[in-house]
Amino acid sequence: MNVVPVPFGSKGVDCDTALTSAVALKFKEAGLVFVTRYLGSVSTMEISGILQAGLGLELVTFAHSPGWMPSATLGLQDGERDVLQLKALGIPEDMVIWIDLEGSGGDAADTAAWVNARAQQLVNASYVAGLYVGNSCVLNAAQLYALPNITRYWRGFNQGIPEVSCGFCQFQIFPPNQTFQGVLVDFDFTQSDYDGRVPTMLIE
Repeated sequence: MNVVPVPFGSKGVDCDTALTSAVALKFKEAGLVFVTRYLGSVSTMEISGILQAGLGLELVTFAHSPGWMPSATLGLQDGERDVLQLKALGIPEDMVIWIDLEGSGGDAADTAAWVNARAQQLVNASYVAGLYVGNSCVLNAAQLYALPNITRYWRGFNQGIPEVSCGFCQFQIFPPNQTFQGVLVDFDFTQSDYDGRVPTMLIE
């Protein structure tokens, strides 16, 4: 596996359904460049099938249930688990790992502490921490941009998402939950942010 930048203007999907090799090939033939799958759900066999189909692979963490209570301690625990899962899958260093931030039931300070602690574990393990900014984000634009360990931002499809001053390098397209090749997905596209940063993906 190799880590490469996602080309500017690439179209992809994110989904929580495990993809067979046949479906991955259909995605590729339909013009997709990448698929984003969930850490803790994706397996080495699925990764192999996705890459052999010629698709790139991005990785995102699962969100906590709506109303969850953030803390630095929880972020540390989440980050430690992320790293263990990444190492078990053989994910190379320098890969952008998206942390899913949505539905927080805590305040801005506790939410930022959770992001910082989780992202720090990824950075310590030589990964790149990105942030998916989704529904019910309690951090404003300045607070998002001030997160010290986050260097990529992915905008959810929801209305009211704060616009970070560096811009987003990945966007989820409205409407969500579309059926594509028999799989429920959200569509995404990529670009560079205002600092020239882009997402990364795994390829064979």
